[in-house]
Amino acid sequence: MDTDVSTKKTKKKHTVQYDRWGYFFIAPFFLIYVIFSLIPLLTTFVYSFFEYYRIGLDTVGPYFKVYKYFEGDKEEFEWELEEMPLALDTFVAEYDGDTLTLDIKDEIMDALYEVDGTIDYDLYEKDLGKLLEKDINEKKSVEAFVEDAKAMITKEIPSFKKNISVVFNKNDNMGRYFLNTIIMWILGFIPQILISLLLAVWFTNTELNLKFQRFFKTVIYMPNLIMAAAFSMLFYAMFSPSGPINGILEKFFTYMYRGQAAAPEFEPVRFFSSTGWTRALVATMNFLMWYGNTTIMLMAGVMGIDVSIFEAARIDGAGAFKTFFKITLPLLLPIFVYVLITSLIGGIQMFDVPQILTNGKGTPDRTTMTIIMKLNNHLFSKNYGPAGITSIIIFAITGVLSGVVYKTTMQKYTNKR
Repeated sequence: MDTDVSTKKTKKKHTVQYDRWGYFFIAPFFLIYVIFSLIPLLTTFVYSFFEYYRIGLDTVGPYFKVYKYFEGDKEEFEWELEEMPLALDTFVAEYDGDTLTLDIKDEIMDALYEVDGTIDYDLYEKDLGKLLEKDINEKKSVEAFVEDAKAMITKEIPSFKKNISVVFNKNDNMGRYFLNTIIMWILGFIPQILISLLLAVWFTNTELNLKFQRFFKTVIYMPNLIMAAAFSMLFYAMFSPSGPINGILEKFFTYMYRGQAAAPEFEPVRFFSSTGWTRALVATMNFLMWYGNTTIMLMAGVMGIDVSIFEAARIDGAGAFKTFFKITLPLLLPIFVYVLITSLIGGIQMFDVPQILTNGKGTPDRTTMTIIMKLNNHLFSKNYGPAGITSIIIFAITGVLSGVVYKTTMQKYTNKR
């Protein structure tokens, strides 16, 4: 018995646990994810609560609280806060013994304006007016009112609150940019998915026996390999007032009015001055860049369907349309949902095409400004706090919309299974 036990122990020691090697091979993925995705995501979330700048090589901040009536960082205006109370003290000396009146507020604003030009006067004057009305009702003296005004100047607010106010500024509406992004994504995605479905069915249909399939598959994927910057510059040159598209229209216009003495003068179409045309061009470029990739994904899904199912449908007398809607589409739903969600994520993160096509301004009148373009403006201004808030909002919107799409589209599929 002892010999058998020792033999078993010896065998156990030399046993190789192959199931643990899987963790070794997938470890690089998790390591890369933590370094390049998780840590930046958490850092972005943390700095959304702060005012944080980089001016050249100098780091300013992070500050959890900022001064309420100043634009910019705390450090830059520390000396200004020392000058302002002195100006108010001088003001009190001039009005010593006077009673508080409605004119005092304007006098204080004039005194402060001589000291500093960077204070947010609209906000400060509005709050100062409320303070003046309150102090008059309480019958306070000029000295007491000035002390309250000093306290207002040095008042601090949480940086997170200020970052939120910057992002959701009524004159710079984030909802408007989100709507712009969704509109341009839908305009590009609908033709993209329809044409990709059609091509995927054609290329995988053994009955059609299309020639030059490999050539066409390569050609439709090639636009995906072109850089968005080059693609955008190409479209900008083509549709500019002096570009080839307007040249073709001018020739057609001349042909239509040939032989007429009172022919009107041709006016080039200014595509980038029209909201509809600019959005349509952005959507067209996104469609051309991505429909080849979508086609290949859908082809893989169609080829994964058992051929015997299609043969059984033909034997039962099902036509091409019925087979497509009753067999191909339902069985293709998981791949379709994957394409829809990835396209939605890419659409929300739309940046390079409208950025280059409109020179980063979202012309005309910011109707092509996307959420990521606005995020880039915050980064360009070195203001990382509002940029962090914007990133978190994009992350939340992407997660919610992706979850809704998956839940609504896959519910019937899972129930059938």
